[in-house]
Amino acid sequence: MNEILERIKEAYHLETDAEVADFLDIKPSTLSMQKNRGRLNLKRIIERCSDLNKNWLLEGKGKKRALNGANNQPSIPVYTSLDIKNLKPDFDNSPKVGNIYTDISSEVGGFPDPDSLIGYVNYEDGIAPTIEENDIAVIDLDAEPKHDTICLIASSKGVSLRKLQKENGKLIVQPKNGKDKHLQSNVSENHHCIGKLIYVLRRV
Repeated sequence: MNEILERIKEAYHLETDAEVADFLDIKPSTLSMQKNRGRLNLKRIIERCSDLNKNWLLEGKGKKRALNGANNQPSIPVYTSLDIKNLKPDFDNSPKVGNIYTDISSEVGGFPDPDSLIGYVNYEDGIAPTIEENDIAVIDLDAEPKHDTICLIASSKGVSLRKLQKENGKLIVQPKNGKDKHLQSNVSENHHCIGKLIYVLRRV
C-alpha cells in the first residue's frame, strides 16, 4: 500500500502524506487510518490518478502515464497557468489548454521521458533570444536547476520563466524588477524551481 502512495508522490511531485490526502480530496486522518488498516480506497485513487497507467500505479509495472491519442502516443500536458500552493504547483487544479502528443524516443537526442515534461504557455515578456511571448515552454520537472539555464520559478507573486546565474556559490534568479532573489537548490522561503526549460514551441 505504501508503494502506491509513493508512486502518487512521484507522479504528481508531492512530498508528504498530507499533500497526498489533499490531492485525493480526503482528510489526512482518513488516509492515515486507511494506511494503518492496510486498505486504501483504490477506487478514489484510480479516479484521481486517471492519467496514470493503472498497472504502474498499482503494481509498478509499465510506463508511468497512460497512453493517449489515436496512435497511442505519450502526451505532454500544456498549461496556461499554474495554481500554486505553498510554492508548489497543483497540476490537478491548474487550467490545461490541451496536450502535445509525441512519439520521440527518450534515446533520441537526449529527449527526456515525456512522463517528466509539461508545457507552459509564456504570456509574459520573453527572455531574448530563447523564448518569446506566447511561446510554449517545454519544462522538464526532473531536471536540476543550473547556472545559465532558464527555469520555471514559483514565488509568492506567481509563476514565471527566469534565467539563473551562479553567484557566490548560490543560484540567483535574474529579476525583472532590478532586485536579485536567492534560489536554493530545492525550496526556499521565497522561491521554488518547478523545472528547467528544455525546448520551445513557437508559432511561425
